[in-house]
Amino acid sequence: IYLLFLLCLSGCEYSSDNKVAESSPSSLMKSGLIAQRQTNPYLSYEHNLSVELEKEALATKYKTLTDHCAADRKNNCTILESELSAGNYSYGKIRVRVAPAGVEKFLALAGTESEITNQSTSVEDLSTQIFDTEKRIKLLQSYQENLLDLQKQAKGDIESLIKVSQEIANTQSQLEDLSGNTKVLMQRVEMDIINIRLSSRSENSFWQPVSDALDEFKGNLAEGIAGAITATAYLIPWLVLLIVLFFILRFFWKKLRRPAKS
Repeated sequence: IYLLFLLCLSGCEYSSDNKVAESSPSSLMKSGLIAQRQTNPYLSYEHNLSVELEKEALATKYKTLTDHCAADRKNNCTILESELSAGNYSYGKIRVRVAPAGVEKFLALAGTESEITNQSTSVEDLSTQIFDTEKRIKLLQSYQENLLDLQKQAKGDIESLIKVSQEIANTQSQLEDLSGNTKVLMQRVEMDIINIRLSSRSENSFWQPVSDALDEFKGNLAEGIAGAITATAYLIPWLVLLIVLFFILRFFWKKLRRPAKS
């Protein structure tokens, strides 16, 4: 009976663990995104991840992420923006464009040995823009074919030929612009954007603010002296003017108070 009781307990624990694994937020989110991509292939995804880590590890994490993106040729990872700021309040910022297959690995690498403070994914439906652009391209292509037929018919009429040629060139320019827009939209659909923000953990030491203030004392003192000198330079002309006005007003005041001679 005791053995049977233990087996029942282990079975309950196993089923409970399975439920937790199946309903974990990350797995649900991942499966939801996969299903959504299959339903609508014209969605643009942007992932945001903020992590907090030790100040000494921030530069290492920054280099790890940028090196990983540079080496990930399989998923065409491209660094769009990167920034690393050192000092008392260190932080890093990385923005990359990568194929959907490389998103999970990049996010996992950013979150490893770090405390995730914020994570989100935004989705934009570009189907309307893509369909409208494709429709305009087809209309312009049909219009261009009609213009080419007119060009053949207007061989003897130079004036008409010039007008038709100009319209053909204008139509071709519009087609090239729309084709460029289509490529940009399709790139946003086929590639995901990832924004990573790295920040260092705040110091818990009681004397840390005092230490920071002492470190900045020389700079603050120099800025204060510079400000005082600048203010003095502005005040000197006004001071001279006020002194002159004082003596002028004093002169007229004495003249007015002087008794008239009988």
